[in-house]
Amino acid sequence: MITRDVKIRVRYYETDCMGIVHHSNYVRFYEVARTEMLREFGTTYREMEREGIMLPVLDVQSRYLSPAYDDDLLTVRVTLAEMPKVRLRFDYEIFRENGDRINTGSVTLAFMHCDSRKACRAPKWFLDLLAPYFPQE
Repeated sequence: MITRDVKIRVRYYETDCMGIVHHSNYVRFYEVARTEMLREFGTTYREMEREGIMLPVLDVQSRYLSPAYDDDLLTVRVTLAEMPKVRLRFDYEIFRENGDRINTGSVTLAFMHCDSRKACRAPKWFLDLLAPYFPQE
């Protein structure tokens, strides 16, 4: 299992007329954390596409526990709990600076060939990047 924390400061434009972060922005926060985790593994979406692989989103779940506000410093905790096969699932928790958990969610993506747009298994080179984080038992 791999868990990483990414800090995100809420920007004014991400809030609604009530001064609360609009619900749609949580999916963006997930994306930022996921992208940073992929970068830490040693790849990016652009590099994956150069290798012929895309990762379209299959499913997004989000549960709002408490609102976030303009200028809040949030911690987005992203977790990859298991080695991917055809699907890749990331779980999220978002915390306020004081440690209060305000959101939970998950995003499931699928490995897909860029040229055929058909699902495929996670490529070996990608699994090799993750292998140090998932020691074989």
